[in-house]
Amino acid sequence: MTRRSTAFAVVAAGVLAMGGARAAALTPDDFQVPTTAALVSLCTAPDTDPLYTPARNFCHGFTVGTYRAVLAEQSASRSKHKLFCLDDKAVTRDQAIAAFVQWASGRPKTLASAPTDGITEYLAAQYPCK
Repeated sequence: MTRRSTAFAVVAAGVLAMGGARAAALTPDDFQVPTTAALVSLCTAPDTDPLYTPARNFCHGFTVGTYRAVLAEQSASRSKHKLFCLDDKAVTRDQAIAAFVQWASGRPKTLASAPTDGITEYLAAQYPCK
C-alpha cells in the first residue's frame, strides 16, 4: 500500500468511525473501481454515506476524465469512423452521469466490464454517429 493510499485509508476510517458505519457503507477499497458496477456504486452513494463527498468527486472526476480521454483519442485518430457524435442538446454533468448510471445498471455484461469500457460503450450506444 502506498503512503497516499495508507493516508486515505486512515482518514476514511476516521470518517467512518465518527459517522457511525453502516453495513453497506463505502470503504476505501471501493475506490479501486475494477468494474463499471463499482463506478456505478460510487456514483450512486447516498448522501448519508460517510464517504459520499469523496465518492461523488471520484465519480465525476473519473467519468469526465474518461470522456475527455476518449474524445481526445477520437479527435487524434486518422480514421473517418467516429465512435460517438454528441448532439447539440446541452446536458449538465449530473444529468449525463445519471443517464450513464441508469443505462449501465440494466446491463450486467457492461457492469462486469472495466469502467472505462462501460463509459465508452455508453457513449457509442447513446450518441451514435449518423
